[in-house]
Order: sequence, then C-alpha cells, then structure tokens
Amino acid sequence: MLTRQDSLRKKLVWSALICFVIPLAVIYLVTNYFTRDIILEKVVLNAEDSLKVAKSEINSVFEQTLNLSNFVLMNNEIRQMLMVNKAELALPQQKQEYAVNFSKLSRILDDLFIQKDDFQVTILGVKEPFYTNYSHSDLNPRLWYEKSWFPHLNELPMFSSYWLGEHVQSAKTKTAYVTMGRPIKRTASIPIGYMIVNVNERLIRPYLTTNENQEMILLDASGVVISHDDPARIGEKLLWWKQEGMGRTIEIEGKKYIYVEQRLESNDWRVVSLIPLSAAIDKNRQVLFISFIVQALFFSLFFGLLTIRISALTKPIRDLSVFVTKIGRGQLDERNGIRGHNEVGHLAKTIDFMLDRIQEMFEQITVEQAKKRKAELEMLQAQINPHFMFNLLNSIRLNILVQGDRENAELIKSLSSLLRMTINRDNEFIPLQEEVDTVLHYVKLMNFRHANQVRVAYNFENGCEQALVPRFMIQPLIENAIIHGFEQYDGEIFIEASKEKGDGRELLQIKVRDNGIGMTEGKLKELQAKSEDDHDAQDSERKSFSGIGVKNVFQRLRLVYGESVKSTIESESGVGTTITLIFPFECERAGAQRVDGNSSG
Repeated sequence: MLTRQDSLRKKLVWSALICFVIPLAVIYLVTNYFTRDIILEKVVLNAEDSLKVAKSEINSVFEQTLNLSNFVLMNNEIRQMLMVNKAELALPQQKQEYAVNFSKLSRILDDLFIQKDDFQVTILGVKEPFYTNYSHSDLNPRLWYEKSWFPHLNELPMFSSYWLGEHVQSAKTKTAYVTMGRPIKRTASIPIGYMIVNVNERLIRPYLTTNENQEMILLDASGVVISHDDPARIGEKLLWWKQEGMGRTIEIEGKKYIYVEQRLESNDWRVVSLIPLSAAIDKNRQVLFISFIVQALFFSLFFGLLTIRISALTKPIRDLSVFVTKIGRGQLDERNGIRGHNEVGHLAKTIDFMLDRIQEMFEQITVEQAKKRKAELEMLQAQINPHFMFNLLNSIRLNILVQGDRENAELIKSLSSLLRMTINRDNEFIPLQEEVDTVLHYVKLMNFRHANQVRVAYNFENGCEQALVPRFMIQPLIENAIIHGFEQYDGEIFIEASKEKGDGRELLQIKVRDNGIGMTEGKLKELQAKSEDDHDAQDSERKSFSGIGVKNVFQRLRLVYGESVKSTIESESGVGTTITLIFPFECERAGAQRVDGNSSG
C-alpha cells in the first residue's frame, strides 16, 4: 500500500519535472533557431555591405581600363594609321610622312600611359604590332596573335570588350595580369586593329579582404580564381562553385560556410564572400548557453518548491486511499473523518454519506427482492402455454369435422395457422411458399369476415418457392388490397415470382396485382411518397392484422437489403393496382428457420 501511495506522489513529481524540462528545452531550441536566423541574416548583410564596397573599387579599376581603351578606339589618327599598308608606301615622301605621324602618335600614347605602370597597353595592327608601353623583352606582343581566344575579337561588335580569366605572367617579374581585349573596326564587321590591356592583379587584391572570419574571391564566369589575397590561389578552379546560383549556406570539404556574391557591371565576373558558419554562430551559442543556465537555475528552484507543495497536497489523498482499501475489504462500518474546504475534503465527506446511504439501501433492497421473487412466481403461474391454445383449437376443429361442418373446420384450421405464424416471431425469414400459404389462410378468414369474396392465385418460376423472404412481407400488401382496393366488391389478386439477373447476381422479382378500384393520380403519388419516406409508420398502419403496414414493408426491405431493393407502385383508377418488389435471391441465410405450420396438433 505504501508503494502505491509513494508512486502517486512520484508520478506527480515526475509530471512536474517533465512540465519544467520540456518548456525549458523548447525555449532553448526555439531561441537558438530564431536567433541563429537573425545572426545569420546580420552576417549576410554585413558581408553584402563589404562586398558592395569591394565591387565598387574593383569596378573603378575596370572602368579606368575601359576609359583608357576608349581613347584609343575613338582617336581618328590612330584608326587612320592602322588602316595604312606599309607595303604600299613606295614613295620616300609617303614613308617620311608615315614615320612623322607614327612618332607623333607614339608620343601622345606615351604621355597617356607613362604613369600607368600597372597597365600593359598593346595596340596591334591586323598583321603586326603598332604600339606598346612596355619593353618587348618583357612580353613579345606578336604572341597575342597566337592566343586561342584572339580570333574571338573579330566576332565582337564595335566598342565591345573581351575579358579573360586567363592570367598572363611577365617573364621577368612573374607578376599576374588580367587581360582585356577590344577590336578596332573600320565598319561593323571589318577589323583594322586590336587593343589589349593587361591590368596588374595587385590593383584588385587590396580590395579583397581575407581573415579568419571572411574570405573574398574574384571569380570569372567559369569559377576560376582571378584575384585573391593569396597569389598562389590565382588560376585555381573552384569545383564547388555553380554558375546557375548558390544557396545562402554551402559545404566545402565537410565545413559549412555562409556564401554571398556580387556581380560586376563591367563583365560577368563575381566578387564572392565566404564566412565560416561556426564563426558566425559561436557568439550566439555562448549567449544561449548562459541564458539556458540561468533559466535552469530558476526552474530548479521552482521545482523544489513545487515538490514540497505536492507532498502536502497528496497527504489527504493517501489517507483517503487507505480508508477506501479498508472499505474494499468489507469494513463498511469505518468512517474516514477527513474534512476540509477543498475537493478532497468534500470527496471524503461524500464517501461517508454514501456509506450511510448504502447501509440503508441494503435493507431496502432485501425487502424489494423478496417482493420481486413473489411477483415473478405469480406471473409464471398465470402464463398460458401457446401450444395448449393451438392444441385446443385443433381439438375443436376435429370435433366440428366429426359433426360434418367442414367449412367451419377449415376456418379454424386457417385461424390456428395464422395465430401460430403471429405468435412465433423468432424467425425473421421464411420460404416464399410459406409466406403465400399464410396469405391464403388470411384471405380465407377475411372472406369469412366480409361479404365480398377475394380470390388469390399465384404463379412461381421454378425454384422461387424456396427463396427466403422477410416474414409478413406479402400479407400487408394483400390486406391493403382487400380493404382499399375492393371495398365491398369481389375481386382477384395474382402473385407472381420470377428470377432476374442484375449487378452480377441473381434477383427475385415479386409482383402483387389486383383488379380492384385502383387509385387516382394524386392518391398514387401520395402512396409512392409514403413508401419512400424512412420515418416511422403512423399508428393507423400499425393497427393492421400483423402490425406491419405497407409502408413498413418497404422500410424493412431497405433495412435488410440496402440499395439492392427496387420497388414500384402502378395503379389506374377502375383497373387495379400492381406493386413490384425486386431484391437479392437467397435460399440460405444465417438465423433463418422455417415456421412450424402444422395446425393439426
């Protein structure tokens, strides 16, 4: 008993503990989830801001490159010099004029590019170099014609540029350059020269910050590193990078990073930022851990106070449990004596009052049981055995037969059979032949009772007489025809039974047709509406011989066979009425048994 008392207190304590631990865990998880997203969003915004600054500075370098090249492309004197074929300069005067003009243009270009040490400018003719601002010993300008990408310059529109992710290295200094090529065209399709500018990668590198919390990379359209804080990584192809787009977080060599990118306006290159995810959320974890410890301490304090309070509250319940155990052992004279203004005190007081009432009820029940047994004995003695009544009717019938009154003997026989069918209501289903036999007995008695004479004939397709049908299914239809169809006239009722095929199984069709007075169209519609109504039949219907009205016939068939039942009512005033019933054909059914129709005793 003590174990059960302790287990109740333990269950309450464990329930309280769960109620504390689960919210604490949920608060931690939810806080971690939402603050992580907030911190992640803040890191992304900071990374985007720094990328915008880097993109702006790198764009300015490329814009400067474009501006230098625009001067050359727009200079008419340079364009005219490039169109001159030196092989056609036959006269000394023409050669001298070309040399003077070339020297003049060279000085202009030198003045323009003299302070551009980080730019290697090359102006090429169609067949040979025209101008460079660097020594040919550092870089042979004729090598440009041999580059695999060089023919693409001819396909570019005028004033277009071709940026290369390929990096050219100076032979002496091993300095990395980024290359831009532009065609110089006389018309939209005829090139007269080319301008190639190498931009020193060191102009871009200072704008790409790389530290333990952030790494910036300049990538071309295929994911090749163009510029990086670590020169050794220039030219490296990043296998994890995807041109069609990247998510906010990516995984590289098993480590997660926050990924942000900005596109350059000058070309299809991107400035990419990588921030380790762990570095971004470390501070968040520290704050969450401190918050979790503080909450855990407060929850522990509250849990201790709650445990003390639970012990105080469960003491009356433990005492009441001990008392109820004594009552269960039969000690009904015991009383708990627990009182209070709370639910436990009210329950204990109610139990004491209940025990007082139980003792009073025991005495009352003893008296009532004695009276009940006496009444049951008297009722059993007053019952009449139905078989005694049937045997008595058969004895009267035999006596009438002995006296030669065969007609009245047959009437008593029909009455006996009909009463046997009525009293024996254990069997719900009977063969169709027995149902019709009952109808014949009923009609014989009705003809005796009324002045008119109704004749019943039937015709069954072979095998239909053994089909099981609900008991008293046809009799209400015959009764309705006799009372409402013939009134005081003689008539005929014809019963047909046949088999049909439908829905993959065999169906039984029963037609009950009379040649009575029929019904008007309004009366027919009223009867059809009643037959389709599933509400209970009125009292007037229940006053029929079997207690089953015409409406109940349709209701019973629908309850037994469901949607498989089809019924129609056809009538014409002055001609007669036909009722057709169609339902599944059955010769065996669980719980069905034949009625003992032996009326001879």
